[in-house]
Amino acid sequence: MESESTKKIKLQAGNTYFLICYALVCGGKSTFYEQIISQTSAEENKDKYNIKMVSSDQIRANLSKEMQEKNKDMTFKQCFDKVGKDTAREFDKQIQAAINSYNRNKINIILVDKNYPQGIGAFMKKFCKHRNTQFFIVFIPNISKPINLSDLKFPYSLNYFIQCYLRLKNRHGHEVLNGEDEESKLVYISFFKLFQNFDFQKIKGHDDKKNEKENDENDENKSTARKKERSRERDYEKKKGRFSFDDNVFLQKIDFTDESKDIEVDEETEKFFKNVIEKMKAFDMNDLKNNFQKDIDSFFKMLDEKYDGKNAFADTREKIKDEVTDLLTNGYDEK
Repeated sequence: MESESTKKIKLQAGNTYFLICYALVCGGKSTFYEQIISQTSAEENKDKYNIKMVSSDQIRANLSKEMQEKNKDMTFKQCFDKVGKDTAREFDKQIQAAINSYNRNKINIILVDKNYPQGIGAFMKKFCKHRNTQFFIVFIPNISKPINLSDLKFPYSLNYFIQCYLRLKNRHGHEVLNGEDEESKLVYISFFKLFQNFDFQKIKGHDDKKNEKENDENDENKSTARKKERSRERDYEKKKGRFSFDDNVFLQKIDFTDESKDIEVDEETEKFFKNVIEKMKAFDMNDLKNNFQKDIDSFFKMLDEKYDGKNAFADTREKIKDEVTDLLTNGYDEK
């Protein structure tokens, strides 16, 4: 598990750790969560951990099935599209139940299986209250080279983008999205679009507007004043024992994919990013089908021809297994 820091903080009994993966579709989340559950459920650990998992996809799939059973004339997709708000309410309810299951004699782990492209701060504010006993560890891909095309940036590498697509192409039996689904490619690039110009470091910022002020390089006086204000806020949070974005949130890199190949953004890929991803509206399926479908099909056909989904990249599941073992044994990196 790579990190710039050498100091580890061990998981301790009496604390609650929220674990979430910031990954793309088919980006390694399930493998990571499965390893956490498997290793914490081992015979030697059965009395050590209190582990709960809350999956937004599973909740939505269950609600969709329930609606479809009551409305035989509706398709699963129609039901799926209608239960979004109910899913959000049930997700929050299950998260709170997981928090309430706190055991002071065990290491409490809550696996948060939900996609939060740029809204994780609201979740933390809602559920994380205690400075000394609640910690949020965000696992991000250990990538080689983020995509950077002048004004079009992504926190993921082209390596990662390609591998997640190849995994999606061969995915079957998932409760929400599979490779054979008609709109799978459109959903995939829509989700990717949500990370445009996103910086993982923003996850540790408790207020994006305040961060913008703090990072305003064109007004040094405002930036200095904001830093002083934030310092006072941190002292107040510490005094009151409140959960702090600066001190209670950690970023940890995981080898979700094989980054050993240094894949550069070629001319054809850059053209696709500029002509499609930069201009498209995420999850507007009518717009995507009417204005970008041809370009999308052509681009992914090029990927299909260029990369073998089974042999083009190394399997990283054993690496993830070792990194989970390191997390549970040695802890997470202090930032």
